[in-house]
Amino acid sequence: MKKKVMSVLLSTAMAAALMSGCGSSAGKESSTAGEEKSAGGSKTVTMMCWYTEDDMQRVIDAINEKLGGEYQVEYTYITNSDYNNVLSTQLAAGEGPDVIADGANFPARIKAGNIKEITGTGLTDGFSKEGLALCTMDGKNYGIPCYGWFAGVFYNTELFRQSGITETPKTYDEFLEACKKLSSNGVKPLALGLADGDNGLHSVCGFLESNFYETSDAGKEFDTGFAKGEKTMAGTLNDSMEKWMQMVDQGYITPEMVGISGNQAKDEFMAGKAGMYYSGPWEYENFKNAGLSFGVMPFLGPEADNAYLIGGPAASWGINVNTKNEEGAEKVMEALASVEVQQAFIDANPGSSSYREGVTTGLPEEYADVEAVLNAGKIACCWDRWSINMPSQSLIDEINAQVQGLVSGELSAEDFLKALDSKADSIRYE
Repeated sequence: MKKKVMSVLLSTAMAAALMSGCGSSAGKESSTAGEEKSAGGSKTVTMMCWYTEDDMQRVIDAINEKLGGEYQVEYTYITNSDYNNVLSTQLAAGEGPDVIADGANFPARIKAGNIKEITGTGLTDGFSKEGLALCTMDGKNYGIPCYGWFAGVFYNTELFRQSGITETPKTYDEFLEACKKLSSNGVKPLALGLADGDNGLHSVCGFLESNFYETSDAGKEFDTGFAKGEKTMAGTLNDSMEKWMQMVDQGYITPEMVGISGNQAKDEFMAGKAGMYYSGPWEYENFKNAGLSFGVMPFLGPEADNAYLIGGPAASWGINVNTKNEEGAEKVMEALASVEVQQAFIDANPGSSSYREGVTTGLPEEYADVEAVLNAGKIACCWDRWSINMPSQSLIDEINAQVQGLVSGELSAEDFLKALDSKADSIRYE
């Protein structure tokens, strides 16, 4: 596997500068990939995503095996917080990787004309319509998914036991009580990194899924109207956000977390310094390898049957319309669509689901508390619902930014929601 890592912390302006340095180099490699040979004589196909090299190693190995030596993948890692800016800048310049990855913003890439249509190529054969939801528009297909992700609340079973928590919480009130017991025992209840990444997003949106979206008729219908500009968050979500703020008011989410990175928060949890951490199957092997005793619970609501996980299709993959190596990109897409590579995604993310026929999945014992939720299909994601009429990633970025002010005390719940409404007004397609 040819490797290139661009783990960068960039502002939008710096992302533009990237194009004249490392970024432009990536673009040139994409443009000449059909001619450039690797040391082993294979032609190079470029891919880029926010999954780390370690996370993708098993998948890239499986792709290269399917390619049989004719082509070889060169993979570039961009931090999650910078990915949208970097990819957007490259595509606007007519560059970028041969094979594009995106999540909630994949529909926006289609709408912008960045991704080649693959309808009728057979690449989507064997995939469910749920898996293809983000890469299908107006009945035409532009990509394929990798796996079904979910995020919940990972908890340290030993710290729970030491703090007198004998049963996994089943409601939000019980969750707050568990936080109180951990704190009383001298244990930090939550490891939360709000300086970057999606910890804040997952905390807020996971709570809303179990306490608003799935617990009322108004909640179930809200996002369609919000996406169309017919409804606003402010005036609708205020009560729910005030309930989320109980974690702040009671000292379980603190202003200090605004200066903590996602990796620092994860390290706290892995070191046994915090009782809980928001995450998903992509961290399973890291926690196991650290010797951590852990379980996973869903996001909790007012009643036990309100429990939900957030999730949906993870990264979808498509061919960059600007690629000069279309044949190589098509070969990589064929590999990505194969059972073998789709299985590699599942094996690298234990407990995740697959949208591809023929892939074997299973739940590790640590996922016992979410098994019923998963089996009931109680997995949802508000930003996927927003994508029908806006580039959802832009609003995701706004949530991650504004939650810092919410936690630091600079914003009220009302201010927070108004900021999101204002951002949504500025990015809707129509």
